[in-house]
Amino acid sequence: MAVKPAQGSPILVTGAAGDIGAIGRHLTEMLLAKGHRVRALVRREDERAEALRVLGAEIGDLTDLASMHRAIEGCPRIYFGMSVSAAYLEATVNVAAVARHHGVEAF
Repeated sequence: MAVKPAQGSPILVTGAAGDIGAIGRHLTEMLLAKGHRVRALVRREDERAEALRVLGAEIGDLTDLASMHRAIEGCPRIYFGMSVSAAYLEATVNVAAVARHHGVEAF
Protein backbone atom coordinates (compact mmCIF):
# COMPACT_ATOMS: atom_id res chain seq x y z
CA MET A 1 0.00 0.00 0.00
CA ALA A 2 1.41 3.41 -0.96
CA VAL A 3 1.70 5.97 1.83
CA LYS A 4 0.33 9.40 0.98
CA PRO A 5 2.42 12.44 1.89
CA ALA A 6 1.80 14.02 5.30
CA GLN A 7 -1.27 16.23 5.34
CA GLY A 8 -2.26 19.32 7.30
CA SER A 9 -1.73 19.92 10.97
CA PRO A 10 -0.21 17.16 13.07
CA ILE A 11 -2.29 14.96 15.34
CA LEU A 12 -0.88 14.39 18.82
CA VAL A 13 -1.09 10.92 20.37
CA THR A 14 -0.27 10.38 24.05
CA GLY A 15 0.87 7.02 25.33
CA ALA A 16 2.07 6.23 21.83
CA ALA A 17 4.75 3.80 22.98
CA GLY A 18 2.66 2.12 25.65
CA ASP A 19 2.51 -1.62 26.10
CA ILE A 20 -0.86 -2.04 27.82
CA GLY A 21 -3.25 -2.62 24.95
CA ALA A 22 -0.85 -0.73 22.65
CA ILE A 23 -3.78 1.42 21.47
CA GLY A 24 -1.66 4.59 21.18
CA ARG A 25 1.04 2.73 19.27
CA HIS A 26 -1.44 1.16 16.85
CA LEU A 27 -3.22 4.48 16.35
CA THR A 28 0.09 6.22 15.65
CA GLU A 29 1.05 3.57 13.10
CA MET A 30 -2.39 3.76 11.44
CA LEU A 31 -2.36 7.56 11.19
CA LEU A 32 1.16 7.57 9.75
CA ALA A 33 0.20 4.87 7.23
CA LYS A 34 -2.70 7.07 6.10
CA GLY A 35 -0.30 9.96 5.52
CA HIS A 36 -1.10 12.07 8.58
CA ARG A 37 1.57 13.96 10.47
CA VAL A 38 1.82 12.57 13.99
CA ARG A 39 3.44 13.85 17.15
CA ALA A 40 3.75 11.25 19.86
CA LEU A 41 4.27 11.93 23.55
CA VAL A 42 6.14 9.13 25.29
CA ARG A 43 7.22 8.60 28.88
CA ARG A 44 10.76 7.54 28.06
CA GLU A 45 13.15 7.37 25.16
CA ASP A 46 13.62 3.71 24.40
CA GLU A 47 13.42 1.31 21.47
CA ARG A 48 9.63 1.76 21.26
CA ALA A 49 9.99 5.54 20.88
CA GLU A 50 12.73 5.03 18.30
CA ALA A 51 10.52 2.63 16.32
CA LEU A 52 7.81 5.33 16.13
CA ARG A 53 10.42 7.89 15.09
CA VAL A 54 11.59 5.59 12.29
CA LEU A 55 7.98 5.36 11.06
CA GLY A 56 7.86 9.17 10.86
CA ALA A 57 6.38 10.31 14.17
CA GLU A 58 7.79 13.35 15.95
CA ILE A 59 8.57 12.28 19.53
CA GLY A 60 8.06 14.41 22.65
CA ASP A 61 8.68 13.76 26.34
CA LEU A 62 5.44 13.34 28.30
CA THR A 63 7.27 14.10 31.57
CA ASP A 64 8.76 17.43 30.43
CA LEU A 65 6.45 20.46 30.39
CA ALA A 66 8.49 22.40 27.78
CA SER A 67 8.52 19.35 25.50
CA MET A 68 4.78 19.00 26.00
CA HIS A 69 4.23 22.63 24.92
CA ARG A 70 6.31 22.05 21.78
CA ALA A 71 4.38 18.87 20.98
CA ILE A 72 0.90 20.35 21.52
CA GLU A 73 1.47 23.72 19.86
CA GLY A 74 -0.04 23.59 16.39
CA CYS A 75 -1.95 20.34 17.00
CA PRO A 76 -5.69 21.00 16.77
CA ARG A 77 -6.47 17.36 17.61
CA ILE A 78 -5.20 15.19 20.46
CA TYR A 79 -5.86 11.52 21.10
CA PHE A 80 -5.42 11.27 24.86
CA GLY A 81 -5.15 7.69 25.99
CA MET A 82 -3.31 7.00 29.21
CA SER A 83 -3.75 4.62 32.10
CA VAL A 84 -5.32 6.02 35.25
CA SER A 85 -2.73 6.02 37.98
CA ALA A 86 -1.14 8.31 40.53
CA ALA A 87 2.03 8.43 38.43
CA TYR A 88 0.12 9.77 35.41
CA LEU A 89 -2.03 12.29 37.30
CA GLU A 90 0.44 15.15 36.87
CA ALA A 91 0.92 14.36 33.17
CA THR A 92 -2.86 14.25 32.68
CA VAL A 93 -3.36 17.65 34.29
CA ASN A 94 -0.45 19.11 32.33
CA VAL A 95 -1.68 17.81 28.96
CA ALA A 96 -5.18 19.18 29.60
CA ALA A 97 -3.87 22.59 30.70
CA VAL A 98 -1.39 22.91 27.83
CA ALA A 99 -4.05 21.78 25.33
CA ARG A 100 -6.40 24.48 26.59
CA HIS A 101 -3.60 27.05 26.46
CA HIS A 102 -2.93 26.24 22.80
CA GLY A 103 -6.63 26.15 21.84
CA VAL A 104 -6.85 22.46 20.94
CA GLU A 105 -10.16 21.81 19.15
CA ALA A 106 -10.62 18.09 19.87
CA PHE A 107 -9.28 16.32 22.95
